[in-house]
Amino acid sequence: MRPRRKSRSMTHGRLQPGRSVTFLSEDSVHMRGTYVETQAESGLTAILVHDADGDRSSWDPYLPLFRTRGWNILSFDLRGHGESVRQDMRHALLRADPYDLSSPHVYPADIRAAVAFAARQPKHEPGRIALIGLGFGADLAYAGAGRGWGGVTTVCVSLDEDRARALGGAGAFAPRSCYLLYGGDDAVSVQSAEGFGTLAGPPSERYAFPGTAQAGLPLWEEQQPEIIARAIGWVEKTA
Repeated sequence: MRPRRKSRSMTHGRLQPGRSVTFLSEDSVHMRGTYVETQAESGLTAILVHDADGDRSSWDPYLPLFRTRGWNILSFDLRGHGESVRQDMRHALLRADPYDLSSPHVYPADIRAAVAFAARQPKHEPGRIALIGLGFGADLAYAGAGRGWGGVTTVCVSLDEDRARALGGAGAFAPRSCYLLYGGDDAVSVQSAEGFGTLAGPPSERYAFPGTAQAGLPLWEEQQPEIIARAIGWVEKTA
């Protein structure tokens, strides 16, 4: 693990609160999120992607620890979740459609918009974007890694590889620099880990938590503090 960069927030024990942000997807959906800017001159940016039927508040208990790493942090609501429920120039509420969870034309646009927003921020260090995803968020992050519209490194907590491949759409699929964390008794993740081991390029790794069938956010919550330490360690080693 790389040494932490000192910042005013770490030195004085005070962490700057995040600010509410809005950014636009390529299909004109207003995405709402929370952005925390590093107190250092620049740093990597971690994009946190929640599970299906969740929202960015899933990450709130863990933001203080992420902040101590000197990172920029973006957590945001996928369309149809949390505050990302209205499309530009329309009044109807967006709703999560189960069909869209496997479409390469819907939620992947949210990830691309988040990556583009992060890259535009003044304290973002170019080329250093990490995606950390839970469940469906992990599928999206892995799809981005495979198709080249994600981050430079990726942490996937519970992966449905079949869905991730569908989200990636047609074309070459070559993920690399991915870390898969999953429950050793979670059948979907175990099957996906086999494909991951064959397909994901170096320096990709995987780790199964023994004796649990939990997946996504429940696994993340159950396996604290080890799982967050593993995620942070991977990002700081590879980003």
